[in-house]
Amino acid sequence: MEKKKVQKILRIIGYVICGIQLILSVLTTLYVMRLKLLPGKYIIIGAVALGVLVILFIVLQKWLLPGIITKFLSLIISAVLVMVCFYINFTYDNIRKMAGVDTKIDNVDVYVRNDDPAKIINDAKDYRFGILKTLDRENTDSIIIDIEREVGKDIETVEYNSVVELIQALYDDETQAIILNNAYISFVKDTEGFQDVEERIRSIYNKNYESTIKKDDDDKKDLLNNGDQVFTVLVNGVDTRGSAITNSNSDVNILVTVNMNTHQILMISTPRDYYIPLSISGEYCDKLTHSGAYGIDVTIDTLEMLYNVNIEDYVRINFDGFIDVIDALGGITVYSDYEFTGFDNDVVNMTYHFNQGYNELNGKQALLFARERHAFTDGDRQRGKNQMAVVEGMIDKVTSTQILKNYTKIWSEVSDCVITSMEYDEIADFVKKQLSDGTNWEVMKYSVTGSDAHSTTFSTGATEVYVMIPDEASVDKAKEYLTDMYAGKKITVEEPVTEE
Repeated sequence: MEKKKVQKILRIIGYVICGIQLILSVLTTLYVMRLKLLPGKYIIIGAVALGVLVILFIVLQKWLLPGIITKFLSLIISAVLVMVCFYINFTYDNIRKMAGVDTKIDNVDVYVRNDDPAKIINDAKDYRFGILKTLDRENTDSIIIDIEREVGKDIETVEYNSVVELIQALYDDETQAIILNNAYISFVKDTEGFQDVEERIRSIYNKNYESTIKKDDDDKKDLLNNGDQVFTVLVNGVDTRGSAITNSNSDVNILVTVNMNTHQILMISTPRDYYIPLSISGEYCDKLTHSGAYGIDVTIDTLEMLYNVNIEDYVRINFDGFIDVIDALGGITVYSDYEFTGFDNDVVNMTYHFNQGYNELNGKQALLFARERHAFTDGDRQRGKNQMAVVEGMIDKVTSTQILKNYTKIWSEVSDCVITSMEYDEIADFVKKQLSDGTNWEVMKYSVTGSDAHSTTFSTGATEVYVMIPDEASVDKAKEYLTDMYAGKKITVEEPVTEE
């Protein structure tokens, strides 16, 4: 009698444990469905398998020994399902965090000389403020209103035509303070007499202004476009310690064109110093890198003008933050065309020797590899190739099983330094199709080239800076590859001959 009572209690406990397993199985299935990354057939198979296990465990509760064994198995499975739910929810939240970004931020500061006694904006209320006459005027006017509200009086302003003139006026004490978009500091850092600008000035007041990234599809009717089967995404890298959403120079500009039918991916790298008209500069040429200071939309529109292709989305990487991503991945393998020693005293503050061939690199080493240009005869042209090699190395590691070792850390780092205009559902559909088809992709790389020169630019005014004059033959060849990709042709890529 006592034995039957114990068996009944154990059976009830077993049913409760199986009930918990059933609830967790349903919850896991719902989480997987919400994630939208797995093909439907896999979800159905998984749900059926979980259901069959629950039914089997319930049936086996009728017998003592099988019942005890299945109780332990049910508890283990339930614990695993709890972990699966956590990881699924974690993945979902982090993809949501980085996807569908349609805003940009301008970081505007009030700068004084480093030896100026002013510490806060109220200390400078009687100063003469230098401002740019035309560039970033909307944000300049907004911060002037904020300053005047803060100090309780109108401030005196003097207009200047370029960033160089504005900063020089501060150096010469023509003004005691200047109002300047933080991203524009980079316009003059390579200019004679202004290399140490960040050490000579400091901010006493700052405001962030958020705006919506403009998309005008009506202006893109004549561009290469093929709907869902062929599409182009801009991989844009910025050297900034702030958020990737903040406007900053576009130091990495790689067009990634995907043909879903031929299973080819074409990566086209454009040098940061390419001397071309920006979408906001009319006929006046500028460095491509400066386009990012005005917003990712300006970079996209400018590259669309250059290559006559519709760039549907962008992925923006904070290349200062990706150090942590690569370290979390356990490093990446990168192929170097040359043996060289790289040195950087700005971001990574290190020297490292790279071998010709494959190199195992940690985060700082990979960033140095992507930033170095002075070690090469081809300078920025080779840097563009190295940047594509780094992106390829990251993709290889992310798509391997290595990502499971530091899963949560990797996703946390990625979501902090990567943003994209692609909506969650677009990302999910691509991943789902890849998992369903198991497609092997052929990746090809091409870099446009040009010749070294010095010239004035839209962003620097009358001051001449280093630029790269485009080699039109290499640009035309890139356009030809893009045209063939959109026509559904299989392509082969040959690197252009570098101009001397």
